Amino acid sequence: MKTLIVYAHLLAACVAVGILLIQDLALAKSKGSPLSATAIRDLTKSAEIMFIALVVLWISGLALVLLGYLENPQQYLMNEKLWAKFTVVSVLTLNGIALHYFSFPRVTSRKGLLGLPTFEQILVALTGALSSVSWLFACYLGIARPWNYTVDYSFVMFIYSGLLVAAFIVAGEVLRAMRRAEPEPPTLTEQIRLNASRKFD
Repeated sequence: MKTLIVYAHLLAACVAVGILLIQDLALAKSKGSPLSATAIRDLTKSAEIMFIALVVLWISGLALVLLGYLENPQQYLMNEKLWAKFTVVSVLTLNGIALHYFSFPRVTSRKGLLGLPTFEQILVALTGALSSVSWLFACYLGIARPWNYTVDYSFVMFIYSGLLVAAFIVAGEVLRAMRRAEPEPPTLTEQIRLNASRKFD
């Protein structure tokens, strides 16, 4: 039974991370422009699968904790890496809510990412970076057996915080590169010339 639960736990994490990386790559290729109907449909389907994966991750994770506690009730909950993992998964769950209700509607809007106000662009980029780092780090904690009972909660969270800062910087640079690549709107003089030329065409 425990082996099956571990398998379901790992499978849910692998599916979620795989979909996450594919969608991140697709959004990066869009360069902030409005998404096509097909891309929006794929993104919606991916979000639904990731929600199911997250539910399976929580259920299987809690089941593993219960089994571990029953096997070793005196020491199992003393593993500080375990509590750090729960913290990271809680963060990615709350961030998932923000992605669903804030970032997703804006990314799939007719304006596209670069058509949003600057503050909203930043928030969308930050929630995306937070999601990627949290999922990947949660998966790492799942296999970091040498950290069991050997590292402090503060150490794990320090590593996590450092990765988040690095991811936020990268997300900011990617967003800045998208803005630089965006074609500038025509000036007032150019608009007047364009309108004038159209009248005589």
